[in-house]
Amino acid sequence: MVVEWLSFIALVVYAYLTYLIAKDIYNPLVSFSLRQIKEGKEDEPTHLGFTMINKSKVEVEVFGKLWSKVNNELFEFKDGFYGDKRHWILQPFTEGFGHFYLKDLKNKDGMKIVDFINKNKISSIKFNMEIKYRKTDGIWKKWRKTSPQNFIYNFDQKLFWLNV
Repeated sequence: MVVEWLSFIALVVYAYLTYLIAKDIYNPLVSFSLRQIKEGKEDEPTHLGFTMINKSKVEVEVFGKLWSKVNNELFEFKDGFYGDKRHWILQPFTEGFGHFYLKDLKNKDGMKIVDFINKNKISSIKFNMEIKYRKTDGIWKKWRKTSPQNFIYNFDQKLFWLNV
């Protein structure tokens, strides 16, 4: 009798752990990274490449948000993929890629960040990138957000790095 009960308990634990593993891979999981893309000419501005990877077994929609606060002035993209207005659709286990110029960030008055830093003689800025994502189908429509990643960009040297 004891052996039967122990076997039953072991079977229940095994079934529950299998359920947890199966459930985990059907929850959306997306990660992203930024990298610097060098241009051919030295006087051309450097732009940054954006890569995102869907590491789950479900199709996801992804929105990105990029912003910088310089001297208490907020600069951001107002629309498009980096302004939280358009989305990417990523199939399971696929990678998406995009790119942008930091010089195109604008404040509420429409002034570009590159004009602001030239006017105020600022060489480096801190900027943030965050994504939010969710499943494209099904009942579960809750957004998941990454923590904002903080980066530094030096316009004089055209260098970019993670701010840790």
